[in-house]
Amino acid sequence: MGPLERLTLNAIDLSVVTPVYNNAATLDELLDRIIKVVEPITADFEIILVDDGSRDESLSILRRRAAADPRIRPLSLVRNFGSQAAACAGLDHVRGRRMVSIDADLENCPEDIPALLEPLDRGYDLVCGYRETRDAPWLRRKLPSLIMNAYIRYQLGTRVRDLGCGMRAMHSWVIRDLESEGENRRLLTPIILRRVRKVAEVPIRPGIQRTSSAHSFLTLLGMAMDYYLLSARRPFLISGLTSVLVVGVGSTLLLFGPRLAGLVLFASGWLGALMSLLGEYLQRSYQLAQRVPFYKLRQPDEPGNP
Repeated sequence: MGPLERLTLNAIDLSVVTPVYNNAATLDELLDRIIKVVEPITADFEIILVDDGSRDESLSILRRRAAADPRIRPLSLVRNFGSQAAACAGLDHVRGRRMVSIDADLENCPEDIPALLEPLDRGYDLVCGYRETRDAPWLRRKLPSLIMNAYIRYQLGTRVRDLGCGMRAMHSWVIRDLESEGENRRLLTPIILRRVRKVAEVPIRPGIQRTSSAHSFLTLLGMAMDYYLLSARRPFLISGLTSVLVVGVGSTLLLFGPRLAGLVLFASGWLGALMSLLGEYLQRSYQLAQRVPFYKLRQPDEPGNP
């Protein structure tokens, strides 16, 4: 976020942020429904749509709508960087004191925005939507999502059910100075959850997904690897413990079993342990180079303070 955007932070009441990638078929309906829902809540709002290098007419539609309505703010990335990068670009330009994120493919219903905003007025820092029903292939989408959700919940110690849902609401202070997270911003949900204390969950209705989802099995696998390498508390702990176990098995075989097999396992185990230790030091050096803040103070004027 640049100096001008920082000066105008909280200048309006509500920001709606939407990453866009090849969503020409849904954009007009999406914008019409967002405006219809938000106007009764507040007259002071903006809709930030970040085009992530779309190959269809998405950017042309955004520019046409923005020319007719100044509350619509289109941003355009120079190429396709991915949904997380597009979301970060939108969050970096938020000017509202509250913000809502929503997908552009109408998989989420804009009509659920009021339900997400209501808990913010009751003192919650973050409100996450969760999908009670999902029309997605079990093996290719649901199972990887379940595994990913369970792993991140364990690492963060949170009970949020649907970490993959892109529809959420929060106060703008939650995403302030987001650029300080560096490359870790590829993992927005864990970052946001680390910054908040009071989290509410609201069920959201299933929409009509009219475009193919970008979150394939390989995409989810890549996100899991990113999270493991960037944010896990001890990324090399499992490999280190496995190496110690192999050393133990090798030592046992050297004493009571085939010595050649024992020697191979013993040497391999020590090599794995040393590589895990080296990897741990490299990981810590990498995190220090990212300059991720050790803590973040809440300002006295920020909502949610006791």
